[in-house]
Amino acid sequence: MRTYSGPFLTQEGFIQAQIHIEGGSEESDIWGDEGTGTIVDFEEGADEGTPSVIIPTFYNAHTHSADSVVKEVPKGTLSEIVGPGGFKHKALSEADEEDLVNSLRRYIQRAIDMGVSDIIDFREGGIDGLHVIKSAFEGFEERLRLRIMTRPSEMKYDEWELNKIMSLSDGIGLSSYRDWDETLINRIAQAANKMGKPLALHCSEDEREPIDEVLSLGVHHLVHMVEGTTDDFLACVLEDVPIVVCPRSNMFFGKHPDIPAMLDAGVKLCLGTDNAMISTSNMFREMELAYRVSRLTGDVDPMEILMMATWNPRKALNLPYCIGPSESGDDSKEQYMILSEAWGDPAYDVVTRKGLDDIMDIVEW
Repeated sequence: MRTYSGPFLTQEGFIQAQIHIEGGSEESDIWGDEGTGTIVDFEEGADEGTPSVIIPTFYNAHTHSADSVVKEVPKGTLSEIVGPGGFKHKALSEADEEDLVNSLRRYIQRAIDMGVSDIIDFREGGIDGLHVIKSAFEGFEERLRLRIMTRPSEMKYDEWELNKIMSLSDGIGLSSYRDWDETLINRIAQAANKMGKPLALHCSEDEREPIDEVLSLGVHHLVHMVEGTTDDFLACVLEDVPIVVCPRSNMFFGKHPDIPAMLDAGVKLCLGTDNAMISTSNMFREMELAYRVSRLTGDVDPMEILMMATWNPRKALNLPYCIGPSESGDDSKEQYMILSEAWGDPAYDVVTRKGLDDIMDIVEW
């Protein structure tokens, strides 16, 4: 049995606690080489174990994992690199399936190694794109919960394809609202609603988009909102629509999200790493940049940033998953990450100082 004690992150914040762990380590290989143990006892206030910080494993709320197949340095504007018909889509269309699967497997394994247990992935390519990511995911089912937000293979309405990809995925994840014909995107939204599938969109990433028209689609969540205004953020709050920000990706294109303004408006904020050709699924780096970039437009409590990578998406996004832990078929068990002892304030320490080398254990409860 292993015992750890220290700041324990609950949905309300840190408390002092001690946990006792059985299993894992050399006894199983569920979580990489270290395995996954189970919390068998929890004592609030106790402090007799190995000093540590205990937080939920990371929830990466927005990725484009198949972009990991791209090896060239992305150059150009945002629309030239990731827009329809741009650099990224050309690279994806030219990659063969074996390369795509191998790059996806590397990306998934690396994400797991960095303490990520949940991912929402926007997957291009229609049915073929779904086949590729599901092939790559084989063998990882017990270690990662993957939510796939797919889209049609072409920017047109094909009822058979749309119904098929929705039946095989968790929902629809589209590029920017302005990329789509208004009639077409409304038909897709209606089809998703009829089938009970969530619809998510990139929004106001490069230029401000009409938030009322976007929200009228009945969106589940929005990604980016870099060019959004305070009124746009308030509209999202009124419609109870969470926003996922991806500051490392935004800064690659010379932009940054106004996290303090979003928080001041009351937005439910989550954190994602976005395109795999630009950023790895390293949530330590994403949190640190999110915290530092926030100081450009105001101030933010590091606890807010830590919650964006852990509890916020678990509560606000509330998505099931089409492929994930194969034993229970649900996410009733939470996974926790045991990090090395905090130096000072635990939230500030995790957000600005911690990294891969600080992960001591992964456990379930």
